This record gives sequence, C-alpha cells and structure tokens, in this order.
Amino acid sequence: MSQTEHQECTLGDENFDEVMLVQSAAAGDLPAFETLYRQYHKQIYLLCLRMTGRQALAEEHCQEAFIKAWQALAKFQGKSKFSSWLYRIAVNVVLGHQRKYQYEVLADQDWQQAFEDEFSSTHNPEQLDLEKAIANLPMQAKNVLILHDLMGMTHKEIGNSLDIAIGTCKAHLSRARMLVKEQLV
Repeated sequence: MSQTEHQECTLGDENFDEVMLVQSAAAGDLPAFETLYRQYHKQIYLLCLRMTGRQALAEEHCQEAFIKAWQALAKFQGKSKFSSWLYRIAVNVVLGHQRKYQYEVLADQDWQQAFEDEFSSTHNPEQLDLEKAIANLPMQAKNVLILHDLMGMTHKEIGNSLDIAIGTCKAHLSRARMLVKEQLV
C-alpha cells in the first residue's frame, strides 16, 4: 500500500478501508499500522484512562496495547472488528497490570482536571459528570461497569477476564450502577 493510499484511508469514513489496512499491517506494512494507530489511539487511550484514572498509566497501557497488537496482528483472523480486537487487548493489558500489582488505583491528585481536559471536546457537561462518577468507583466495580456497559461484554466474558464468578460480576455491576446513580443525584 502506498503512502497516498494510506492518506486516502484516513480522509473519511467512506474511504477508510480498515480490512485493507489490517491486511497490509499484518503483512508487515508499518505505515499501514501507523494509520490504524492514528485512527484508534484516542479511543484506546480513553479506555485505559477510564480504567486507571491516571494519565501516565493510561498512556503506558495504551502504548503496550498497540505493541501487543502489532506483535499479534498476523494472528488476527478478522472474525471480529479490528477495533473490538484492539479494545480487548487494551483491557487485558490494564487488567493484567492490575492483577500483577494488586492495587487499588488512586487517581492522580489533579485527575479531575486532566479528565475534563481529555473529555471536554467530545462530551457535554452531563457526560462529564457521568465519566467522573465512573472514575470514582472502586476498581472492581468500575472495571465491571466499563466492560459491561461501555464495552458490551457479557457477564461470562467479564468473569473470565477478571477471574470472578458470574454472580459476583452481576453484583459488582449492580453496585456500580447504584453508586453512579447516587453520585449523579
């Protein structure tokens, strides 16, 4: 794929041929992967930020997710959307880090301003309040809520990812929704 073709892929949705980019990147075409990176970096970063509450950690996890994606791209079979596959990698990076270090992430001291800076261009004030409420949840409840309500994962998938029972997953989701509702009232 030529540089001109890469640029055409990023000019608009009707010209963006993700399948062609993924195939080229899987064959070792670094500019094709760079185009995919530019296309998805912000979404992956924001997912990591939601899960960690820390800018530096979110950026670190985002970079690691893209490195893992590049390394595993030849194994991507296209049975799901590339974005879904990439989100799953990012989620696994964050969860793996949380399991390895077994800590409750404490948000940066100025996390609220950083959070607003990241989301202000894409979210209205009510959405920002919701994002802040989610960020304030306990880690396990936050992870379940993000994975279920934002990522669309099933309780079984979440249970497998977090190594918890389905009933525990449902309890965390119920608790998370209740806590978010209380914060928004």
